[in-house]
Amino acid sequence: MNRNLLFLVLLYYTNTVISKNVTNKPVPVSSIKKSLEEHQFTLTTVNKSKTKSVPAKITNVVKTNQPIKPIIANKKKKVINVIPPDLIKTWASEISEKLFDIERRVVRRDVLLKSFSDIKVEVRNGSAIVEKAAKALEDLLIRRGQAADAIMRKAEELAAQRTEVPPKYTFDSSIKLDVFKPLEPAEDMYTIELTCKSSNKVKLQRSERFDGMISLETTSVYVAAEVFECDPRVIKHLYWSEGLLKTFRENYAQDATLDFQYMCSAKGFLRHYPAALWENMYKLKTEGEDLYDCRLRPWYVSASGAPRDVLILLDASGSMHNSSNRYIAEQFALSLLSALTDDDKVNVLRFNIVVESPISCFNEKLVSANHVNTAAMMAALKHQKMKNETKMADVLTYAVRMLQTQRKLPDRPPACQQAIVLLTDSLYDNYTDLLRQLDPEGQIRLFVLWLHDPNGLRDNTRQLGQWVSCARDGYFAELTTHADVTEQVMNILRVMERPLVGQRKHRLKMYSDVYAHVEDPRRGEFYWQQKENEEQAYRYKELRKNKNKLLNGSQMFKDFMHMASLEKNGYYYEGQDINYRLQVSVSVPVFDSITLENITIKLDEEKQRNSTRTYPVNRLLGVAGVDIPIDHLKLIFPYFRLGPGGSLFLVDHRGNIVFHDNTKPVFNGDILKPGYRTVDFLDLEQPAGEHTPRHFPREWLDFRKLVVIDQTAGNKTMYSKNIFEGGMRATLEMREYYWRRVLDHYTVVVVLPTYNTRHAVPDAVFTKELADAAYASLSKTDFSINPDWLYCRHVEPHFDTPEEEVLHFIKRRRDEPNFAMQKLKHLFSPIPPTLLEKTYQCNEELMARLSKEAVATDQWAQEHAEQGTDRDCSTCELGSTTAFFASESGLTRWQHYPATSAHAEPPAGSAWSRGPAEPWFRRAAAAPAALLVHAPVAPLRTMRNSDAAPPPLDVRYHWLTAARTLGHPSKGIIGVAGYHFHPQHLEELLASITNFPCMEEDESECEPRCDGVEWSCVVVDEGGWVVVSNGKRLPRAPRETPLREHLANLHPAAMAAMLNASVFKLNWIHDYQGVCFPPKDEKVVVENGAAILPTIMTSIWSSTMLLLFAMRELAPVITLLGYGGLAAADTQLERDKRRQRVQRDYERERFERLFDPRVLVNRTRFAACDRSRALYVLQRTPKAMEALRRPPIPCIWPLTGAVIPHTNLLLLAIYNNCTHHGRPLNDPLINEQVLMSEVALTGASRLACWRNRVSLPARPPPARCFPHRYAAEVGYRQCGEWLPDPEVEDAGQQLHIWYIIPFLSTILTYYMMAD
Repeated sequence: MNRNLLFLVLLYYTNTVISKNVTNKPVPVSSIKKSLEEHQFTLTTVNKSKTKSVPAKITNVVKTNQPIKPIIANKKKKVINVIPPDLIKTWASEISEKLFDIERRVVRRDVLLKSFSDIKVEVRNGSAIVEKAAKALEDLLIRRGQAADAIMRKAEELAAQRTEVPPKYTFDSSIKLDVFKPLEPAEDMYTIELTCKSSNKVKLQRSERFDGMISLETTSVYVAAEVFECDPRVIKHLYWSEGLLKTFRENYAQDATLDFQYMCSAKGFLRHYPAALWENMYKLKTEGEDLYDCRLRPWYVSASGAPRDVLILLDASGSMHNSSNRYIAEQFALSLLSALTDDDKVNVLRFNIVVESPISCFNEKLVSANHVNTAAMMAALKHQKMKNETKMADVLTYAVRMLQTQRKLPDRPPACQQAIVLLTDSLYDNYTDLLRQLDPEGQIRLFVLWLHDPNGLRDNTRQLGQWVSCARDGYFAELTTHADVTEQVMNILRVMERPLVGQRKHRLKMYSDVYAHVEDPRRGEFYWQQKENEEQAYRYKELRKNKNKLLNGSQMFKDFMHMASLEKNGYYYEGQDINYRLQVSVSVPVFDSITLENITIKLDEEKQRNSTRTYPVNRLLGVAGVDIPIDHLKLIFPYFRLGPGGSLFLVDHRGNIVFHDNTKPVFNGDILKPGYRTVDFLDLEQPAGEHTPRHFPREWLDFRKLVVIDQTAGNKTMYSKNIFEGGMRATLEMREYYWRRVLDHYTVVVVLPTYNTRHAVPDAVFTKELADAAYASLSKTDFSINPDWLYCRHVEPHFDTPEEEVLHFIKRRRDEPNFAMQKLKHLFSPIPPTLLEKTYQCNEELMARLSKEAVATDQWAQEHAEQGTDRDCSTCELGSTTAFFASESGLTRWQHYPATSAHAEPPAGSAWSRGPAEPWFRRAAAAPAALLVHAPVAPLRTMRNSDAAPPPLDVRYHWLTAARTLGHPSKGIIGVAGYHFHPQHLEELLASITNFPCMEEDESECEPRCDGVEWSCVVVDEGGWVVVSNGKRLPRAPRETPLREHLANLHPAAMAAMLNASVFKLNWIHDYQGVCFPPKDEKVVVENGAAILPTIMTSIWSSTMLLLFAMRELAPVITLLGYGGLAAADTQLERDKRRQRVQRDYERERFERLFDPRVLVNRTRFAACDRSRALYVLQRTPKAMEALRRPPIPCIWPLTGAVIPHTNLLLLAIYNNCTHHGRPLNDPLINEQVLMSEVALTGASRLACWRNRVSLPARPPPARCFPHRYAAEVGYRQCGEWLPDPEVEDAGQQLHIWYIIPFLSTILTYYMMAD
């Protein structure tokens, strides 16, 4: 090293002597010494891993009069101009001063604090909040239950009257309700009219509350597609159900907040009030078949008696191979699975010589009949092979033992009934005695569905199936076409209704889980296929325009990455462009008053005699119900009491979420996610500690059991993630959970953070004087309120904005001495009501708080920007800003402060109108002493079709917010005040502080700076998101350019260093509502699959098939070789054929030259899956802060940083010339798919096994259970052949014979005499 140092000194002096540009100004000795010491430092750094060297101390430097010029030619050994920690700390202080200076000018916190002098202090009482919410929910459910009871009683009364149907009766169909439908005359007198729908046009009006075109004057009917409305049995029920209109109107007159009321008939139609245009009720516009059948909706099936254990047995013997019976069986299984509720337990087993589930992890157990499990079962069945024979006795034995085992399992809600549904193409024996031995109590029903061709061979299956199903209180039916499927499913459900209806005393009142109004998940699957068809059509069009452009390498890669971004990275769009009207329902069964009926059939014999039996009748007329949309349900809850960071949500008795702030039911803008109804409590309320997906800590499993099963009310403190901003951010904090059960079905849960327990509340009553002052203030200035909360609003919205509506009611309170807080009774009148006569509802407490805060902030709102005063911000470094104040009551007021150098005009403060629900509000409340700078974060969004783009982000995403809590130290938080500004101004401020110009010729002589080339200065928040930067930009495709970069992507080497030093810590946000896009033809891999035939048999079979193939190919060759005749010349006919063949080949070749298989779309389907997103969390520990202040060592510690004082931001100076060579960092923009390596399956089966790996127990439904009692159904067990009715000889007929005999004798005598 000494040799290197000597060589450098000699080189230095040599270049100085021969330099052409000689200067007379001598270089000081200190400069030479400093340069040599810097070089020595560099050499020591490079060689420190090789030898342990001690830097040589430079002494005896001789001062010379020779002019010396520093060397700048050798750039390879240029000394890095390191930015010291003290300098970065100075820059951070300057940025902080600028931010707080602008806050002082435009926010004027002192004026706001002075105006809130008369306030009271409250401690947030989670128990009081949850009690108030639970009481409001209970009152609402009771009122809706009373409305459903009234419909039920009226329906039973009307059905018992058995009124005759008038001839030519017609009904108002919900389809094309607003269109005149002229009747088509019959072609002749023998033609039967095929429609019973009215031709009348019903006058409709648009309703925002019902979200469609409606009429409050009448009802309308929707008939299921598989039901013939002109059937006399259906017409009779259509006619008497018209009498429900009076009850519907009476219910609505008492409470105008009622939503849809309806009666679903067991005959297959839905009569609903108000009358509504059916086309408007469907939100997903697709050309698919209308699949809606009210009898298969969850509210109907649950009201008819649940829960049930259902075991579906599918014949998988060789006789089902390549048969239509297999397709019909799969359709029946799908329909039955769709009809069951999530409370029901189910499994689908295929049988031949063995009985097994197509999903290995479902063997030996029943699982919940939710969409995830049933979809997995149906996907697995499509790939099962049909082979071998059937051992039916073993199959039935296995099924009965399995159900009996399930009945004895602990920690499992008991099933009211158990049933086996057997689908087979043949029975060879009577298994009645076997089932009697296996199940002597008769607790298990048996349904036999015979799959056969109506014109095929017959055996004894009908007689055997009828006998065994009758003996086991089941049902026998023949399945010949797919059109029979729905009706046979309904017949099975009707049989299982018997215990409920038979007792005729107690009624079930069912509260459903959440569901989309009239949508069916199968319509979404068809719509996805349409999307892919549109993508294929688009690619064909592009192919015709320019084949080379579409099929070149770069474009093909883009197309491949488009789908990869959806599947691998999770970039699919999760916005909700259409309102699916998620809701719950209150439903009540309607009993048929008939208890006995005679059934007569015509025997299949030569005489075709009649056979009659008398059966007991225990069946439903239908189910009456009332809807409660989630959007309307939320209005009754006191969200304004939660404060920032608090949340309120609802779970059902299974622990599934009814509503929550973080539910995401839609993807691609308009498609329901497959698992939107089965989001569990633990899916959204996640532990803060590190854990892999679905591996919930024992503490949280016990906590869930406490909330869902063990305790009806309570509270517990848990360390959890507070997830917000669309799942892109989360804070790890201690949170207090309070819960209370309502009507033994729903559970209201309130969550409050522990850091925000005290808050200041205006002490006010909504008086006439307060309303006068509030109206005077709000009518003159701009303001906004939370659009999701109930202040005062009409039942049917009248005003364009919530602010106009609130002003209207404040004015009414000012002008009307006896103003009522609600008016819910609707007056039916031919004259439309005036504005003052319309129904409305108000929250008096929230209106009082809003008015008081409006009066308190009036002075602040009136004092606008004024030049030459302390309110002048025309020269502010952050350009034009919008100053705001937001309170916990949802009131937001703002002022504009224009500047001369504005990149964009600031938007109105109404863009941030949700108050405590805004991300910057809750983040500021979590750090009350800091000025929080919020940079909005949004996920990358991609549509399925490459030519489609998601809606642009709202303007609020493109502005930064600086916010700080406003409050008194001893009284708590009043609200949050701050200002919105454009990020380009902060970037310019950062550049002006950290990237000043250098006037020296030698860069090393300049003061260290962030020039964007060697050093970059980056401002990041506590989550590692880049707020602004003056350095490099990542090259990205336009559609993959995020709204905001993350430090892990922009500077991975720096983030890796900080992770190693524990400055940042990696956590995960698990997305259990994810969607994946596997190939459409993906096959299910089954565990432990084994070949049926032995290896030697397989070899013999393969050899035989190869020999047959060779013989088939050699036969034509041998025939031609044995033909010794000469070929004759072509005839004219042969020449014409050859010419046509050439022309056809030419046309085909033209198409083939254009077509290329690469243009075909890789068909996919969507399925539920689990995903995870990386979460980086800043650690504000002393050790982390000390590491952050460490001086930089390029490529070892390539950064230095400092906290921007009194903010949530970090200022980092990062060395750009270091690349990250370690393991790639996790990208927070990627919502990566969970691999589920513990499950050795694929597709939907893999996810179903993954989700059922950990059992999440449920509470039994609140409805009373009416089990199947074998002795009570003896009247149904009239088994055996139908016998002809006895022939009754009438006495009058015998007398007529005696009169005829003499007459015949006279005629016979006459003919004999004539002969």
